[in-house]
Amino acid sequence: MARQVQKGELLTRVFSRTRRIALLSTVVLLLAVRRFGAQLLRRLLCSLLGLAAVQPGAIRRLGGLWVPGGSPGVQLSTVIFAREGGPAPTLLIRTPYGKVIKEWLAYAVAAQGFNVVLQDCRGRYSSSGAQTFAAFEDLDGRATMAWLAAQEFEWFDPTRVVAFGISYLGIVQWATVAGIERQRQVKQGVHIPQLAAIAPLFASSTVHTTFFQGGAFSLDFYLRYVQFMTTMRGCADWPSFLPGIVQFERRLARHLRKVLGATELHQKVGVPKFFKYNPRPQSKFWKNRDYSDALSCSPPAFIATGWWDLFLEGSLRDYEAVVRSQGPGHSRLVVGNWHHLSSIGPWTFCMLLQMSLDFLKQRTGLAAKDAAVSPKPVRLWIMGARAAQGEWRDFSAWPPEEAEDQLLLLCQGTLRRADEGDEHPASCSVGVEDNTRPSRFTYNPLDPTPSLGGDLFIPWEAGEKEQTPLARRSDVLNFDSEPLEVDSVMVGRARARLFVKASRPHFDIFVHLCDVHPSGQSYNVCTSVMRVRTPFDRAQSHQEVPTAAPGQSSSERVEVVELVSTGTAKRFLAGHRVRLTIACAAFPRYARHFGDAEQAFEHEPVEVQPCTVEVLHSEQEPSALWLPLLPADMESETPRRRRTLQEAAAAWPASPRRRVPMQGFAGMRKTWSEAGLR
Repeated sequence: MARQVQKGELLTRVFSRTRRIALLSTVVLLLAVRRFGAQLLRRLLCSLLGLAAVQPGAIRRLGGLWVPGGSPGVQLSTVIFAREGGPAPTLLIRTPYGKVIKEWLAYAVAAQGFNVVLQDCRGRYSSSGAQTFAAFEDLDGRATMAWLAAQEFEWFDPTRVVAFGISYLGIVQWATVAGIERQRQVKQGVHIPQLAAIAPLFASSTVHTTFFQGGAFSLDFYLRYVQFMTTMRGCADWPSFLPGIVQFERRLARHLRKVLGATELHQKVGVPKFFKYNPRPQSKFWKNRDYSDALSCSPPAFIATGWWDLFLEGSLRDYEAVVRSQGPGHSRLVVGNWHHLSSIGPWTFCMLLQMSLDFLKQRTGLAAKDAAVSPKPVRLWIMGARAAQGEWRDFSAWPPEEAEDQLLLLCQGTLRRADEGDEHPASCSVGVEDNTRPSRFTYNPLDPTPSLGGDLFIPWEAGEKEQTPLARRSDVLNFDSEPLEVDSVMVGRARARLFVKASRPHFDIFVHLCDVHPSGQSYNVCTSVMRVRTPFDRAQSHQEVPTAAPGQSSSERVEVVELVSTGTAKRFLAGHRVRLTIACAAFPRYARHFGDAEQAFEHEPVEVQPCTVEVLHSEQEPSALWLPLLPADMESETPRRRRTLQEAAAAWPASPRRRVPMQGFAGMRKTWSEAGLR
């Protein structure tokens, strides 16, 4: 214990010395600016960030401003970098992470021709009010826009206000759009300037989907983010930040697997309970953090995310909703080989900042549209043999309309390709006795299946990771395809339909898609999760409750589980295999399930029992996987003709879009997906 205290004191001293060095460097920089002029600093910052040439004109810093928030007693600390010489576009940045450390960024952006408004969110750093994660940001964003319009600044143009930010800074952009639209619907006579364009990067308009995916709770992200938000509330917390993280990680490693109840886990790791473990998105807690109504009235948006980002699906769904409401070409989507915290890495951040400012400049008249930029609004990083070994490609839509679903049937440990027109789609089980037996594994909540890589919050654990240790466990099932004869490019979301039996009425199903190299190493590509409940829990009325057969137990009931993976873009090379891994946990990325629907997540479970799961792949229960593959002729210069409705309907099979009654593959032949009918 004394040794840990000494290490903590040593880290505090090191951080204090680092802080003194940073302050000394700032003083030296300010003296250099005073001696050589502000123009040199602007050129230096823009050069380091890879931005365009500095726009001429003086820049004034207006500090010590207090903007009334959207609730009584809330005062938002604000600083403005205003350009002299008449009205110019204004860029709004609202942050919960301290505006002081972002003033250098605001100064560089102001050198690009923008007025920059930098503001602390309520309850954070200098702003007053209670700290709430993402709640009431619509009120504060709307109040800030109204305050700017009422001040009659000579540099302010209400028709050219844009916003920029990453993660939480992107959520507040959707909140501002929603807040202004809600006010307009309530009070028709009140005019508040609407944002002309936004750049929400690595963010989502709906917070609930980040913490609950498929009904499973994102435990790892929750604990680490709450620890960060509660220990970094102001500049005075900086000296103890790094020692606090080290102590938190030690306590987390010691108690995470041993402690079963969330309430006790909070006490053991020293993290206060900040969120509610309520999975219902209709609850008041999550409704106060839902700004998805901004998508129907969204201004042009530059949306960027990564294949390993926590907000990947939220960003993709936001873009799809904006395209449906505003039409194609209205906004832009960029998805790269990034995880969440790589967005603040030097190279990735500079790239995102450049693309965002180019987009915002074109929407505000600061720059003309670049002819060298592809007119296609979607740019994706196609991962190769490894995630970093790929290429950028442009598409007209997300998901790409050119992608066609390839069906793979689950057999005993293998994936068999089913071609269109196959007379016996379930023939992998015909004549082979081993294939008629279900694949079985047992999940133990006390030794949950670990999560390797993917959309984790810690940068050194997120992203593409080797999955061989996971594939060797006895509590997972692996289904491998034959080695591919040619390269296959998958772009979109994989879908799976599994026929499952379980010894417990409630359980989780995790499906991982992996790329198996000829050497035997496998790497994760995408993941899907579904919390399976009994038909009585899913029913909305007594009429929807199915009637069970006399004497039928939960272990005899067959559940049809349909899963949709996260979006991805991956090139499977010739000679590689496609692997489907099925498990009942991905801990600690998601909280483990103990099999009891009545058990609250906060409390320790009353009983902990293993769950035996069977995946059926017989002719009557044909479990299957659909991969959205690009046709081979997309590499040619001649554009491919789209199929007619009759041609698409005649093609078999189609991927699942919604739950339908199944009667073997005879029923699947009659089920046509929206993708197949395009």
